[in-house]
Amino acid sequence: MKPQQTTFLSTVIAALAITLGNSAMAQAETGLTAALTTGSTNVTFRLRSEQVDDAGFISDAAANTLRTRLSWRSGNWKNLNLLLEMDNVSYLGEERFNNTRNTKTRYPVVPDPDGVDLNQAAVQYRVDKGSATLGRQRLLRDNQRFIGSVGWRQNEQTFDAVTVSLAPVPNVQLDYAWIDDTQRIFGPDAGNPPQALDSDHHLLNARWQSGPAFILSAYSYSLAFEDAPVLSSATLGLAVTGELDATADVKVDYRVEYARQSDYRNNPIAYSADYMLATAGVKVSGIRAAMSHEVMGADKSAGVAMQTPLATLHAFQGWADKFLNTPVFGVRDTAFTLTGKVASADVVLVWHDYRSDTGSLDLGQELNLQVAKTFASRYTLAVKFADYQAERYSTDSQKFWITAEARF
Repeated sequence: MKPQQTTFLSTVIAALAITLGNSAMAQAETGLTAALTTGSTNVTFRLRSEQVDDAGFISDAAANTLRTRLSWRSGNWKNLNLLLEMDNVSYLGEERFNNTRNTKTRYPVVPDPDGVDLNQAAVQYRVDKGSATLGRQRLLRDNQRFIGSVGWRQNEQTFDAVTVSLAPVPNVQLDYAWIDDTQRIFGPDAGNPPQALDSDHHLLNARWQSGPAFILSAYSYSLAFEDAPVLSSATLGLAVTGELDATADVKVDYRVEYARQSDYRNNPIAYSADYMLATAGVKVSGIRAAMSHEVMGADKSAGVAMQTPLATLHAFQGWADKFLNTPVFGVRDTAFTLTGKVASADVVLVWHDYRSDTGSLDLGQELNLQVAKTFASRYTLAVKFADYQAERYSTDSQKFWITAEARF
């Protein structure tokens, strides 16, 4: 990893933070100061207890964390608005877990380092058919399989980027982003894994919707990591999704997706790998049953499998997070999902069966269960469980979470 250096976007972000603070103190009642004084402020608190029992570690992990998030967005001035968002992660009680910074390696990893972090600091220009944003920002692309915020963790992944969104004609959406730095979940302090990666990424998304039954999406993600060249890749993909009414009481949904990934720029390994996803769901009287088959392909000759380092990985291949880095033989994940409401609470039940893409290995199975309930539109209480039973990959692991969130 090369020494930390100041980039153009980092300088812009620092200037934005200073400008926001100074402008808020301005006394003249001009259009700009009116925009600054008529903005919106939001505060959220997320309290979580996470327990991990992993057969590969000496001790079980127990992490009690509180994330406090303060967000402020200005009013509009000449189609411009400003966004500033700060996060603070604090610990409640003893640190009986490896937060990736405290060297407590006898415990399983719970990647929620404590500290204060500048989560977002950006200026946005918005008109009827598009917008442009400069600065540190949250990026969510499609279903977040390739580009996401890792919102499940207490410290979110955000990006120092320039983004442009256009809707040139009805039912068409175009999005482009250039990413200068990737601010990872392991911050705010330096360490290993690094809290940020020097990046030169180009993301292009196109979406056309003829109606709810047919949405066509295409994407090109060219990722160049200065600090982690083995992650540099170019991915081209196409997805078709939709939802339709089979009868008055029955809804059917689907997603079919294919992508091809290969080495890019400074990656020292030449490879290519395929990504495939097929999902079909049926919803009857509020209960949805679905089956999906996802393939993270492998290039056997190169000893490399498809990777998605900027994804919201926790949302895919099980909540036990055993496949955050795709093993060299790839992964085929067949999943069965049931979702619905029980006593006004949202319930999710998922069963995963994991096999290798090459070598015909039975990797393991996993059960996921979540029950969540929202009160008065401001408060959410969730209980979540993951049980991974290893066969030919990793070790048995059980994880349990209780999360309480309040939004003001």
